[in-house]
Amino acid sequence: MIKKFVIKGVSKKFKGLQKLKPQKTPSRFTSVMSEATVKANQRKVLGDVPEFMGLSSRSVGDLASESLALRTANKTFFKSLGKGLKQSRARTATGIRTIRQTKSVSKPAVFKAKNKGALKAYKAANVKSEKVFVNTMDKFTGKSKLSPFVNRSIKAKDKTISQDVLKQMGLDDREYFNPKTGKTFINTVRGDFYKKKW
Repeated sequence: MIKKFVIKGVSKKFKGLQKLKPQKTPSRFTSVMSEATVKANQRKVLGDVPEFMGLSSRSVGDLASESLALRTANKTFFKSLGKGLKQSRARTATGIRTIRQTKSVSKPAVFKAKNKGALKAYKAANVKSEKVFVNTMDKFTGKSKLSPFVNRSIKAKDKTISQDVLKQMGLDDREYFNPKTGKTFINTVRGDFYKKKW
């Protein structure tokens, strides 16, 4: 026999569990093109793919498609960057002109504002060109591939080990005096370092 129980400490607005509406599947999985469509797209833009010894026609088509994708991505990048820099400079000039009506603006502040606008324009252009590259590769090869020029920098992890952990292993920093040199050194995990006198 199942007993009913009351859940305490729950808000009065809580209406119990609700069933979620059906979620849309990601578009990149639904728009997978057939090989015939990919070949038709390649033939329409690139023409008949030449055959090379040791390479299949599909491989040659993929290489030609990647070359086209790089060219279109670069074209988009420089076009977008130029437009973005122009807009950024105009916006920065207007902002500085407005501020100068009430107070003076230093040269470093102007330089910083210009740099900030330029970096924003560069990032926007980079995103657009990446999108163009991915879409072009998807259209002509049916594969999803990132541009080789994409910079996915990751912050380096801090490799320092706490002194408590090192002490447990008997590797904590220790000072010692070298009678030959007459200097005091600090023995660490990374090596021996001269202790400077402040």
